[in-house]
Amino acid sequence: MAKLPLILATSIVPDRDTALHRVTIDSWRAAGCEVISVNGSAEAARVRAAYPDVRVVTAPTTAERFAKKPVPYIHDLLKALRTACGDTPLEDCTVGIINADIFFRPVAGLAETLCREARGALVLGPRVDVDASASFTAYRPSGDETYSVGYDYFFMSADLLDDFADSPFCMGMPFWDYWMPLVTLLQGRPLKTLNAPIALHVTHDTRWDDSVYFFFHSLVATVIELSRKSTRQGEAASARQFDLFFDVLSHIYGGVFARGTEPVAGTAAPDPAGIAALADFYDRFQEVAVHHIKSRATDINLPHA
Repeated sequence: MAKLPLILATSIVPDRDTALHRVTIDSWRAAGCEVISVNGSAEAARVRAAYPDVRVVTAPTTAERFAKKPVPYIHDLLKALRTACGDTPLEDCTVGIINADIFFRPVAGLAETLCREARGALVLGPRVDVDASASFTAYRPSGDETYSVGYDYFFMSADLLDDFADSPFCMGMPFWDYWMPLVTLLQGRPLKTLNAPIALHVTHDTRWDDSVYFFFHSLVATVIELSRKSTRQGEAASARQFDLFFDVLSHIYGGVFARGTEPVAGTAAPDPAGIAALADFYDRFQEVAVHHIKSRATDINLPHA
């Protein structure tokens, strides 16, 4: 029987962390993955030159206008994955997205587990932080690992790709790792979490600018709209009740968002109290989103991890 595809997409930043990326890419291949890098036209040729063994797909556009760097949209990675499946039936083609600085530990049966568990579901991958890339091969699980709050890689069967519409979310910027599982949940698909120390990551500082508010607003707006659509698919009393709930939520959020972003009359800036209220809303929304995702995801057992 022919081996079924297991295809992993990322976006390698050229001329930066080349030694680290060489190690991480090799770890994905060792796990059984084909590797694709999706890059904007300004970066694609440089990535091809630096990584001749990686299939590079040129994205039609990037999110540089608001991300301040030429990062590709998540939906363009998903489209590249669909194309990469070729003639394989989508339900038999396992695809994933990963941040370029994530290292996969060599774990027996990982590819087989991913292909089996990702069929009709989204597999979430948290990471474990280490101090340096030298710790990748020396790492030994303790059984008491601390996992990241967010997720650095996802796998699914390719028949789920149509669940994800074009969106502002992009590699290298926040909240796409919440957007994907929340969309999956709201489409009625199962979530699974690989809560095993498979993925390692070197700790580094994370810096966001004011664009973080744009991505947070996109996440909240997407959740509200998808929730509204999902409740209208049925006529049960609970659906009508939730429809009212989401009308209330969207109305409240609209007011908080306006106060936190619209300039006060006679000034060029919003009211500081309104900005603080919007930031507090986002903090609370993130807490709910994290809890919601984690509480509804089934743990995958990997005994050899």
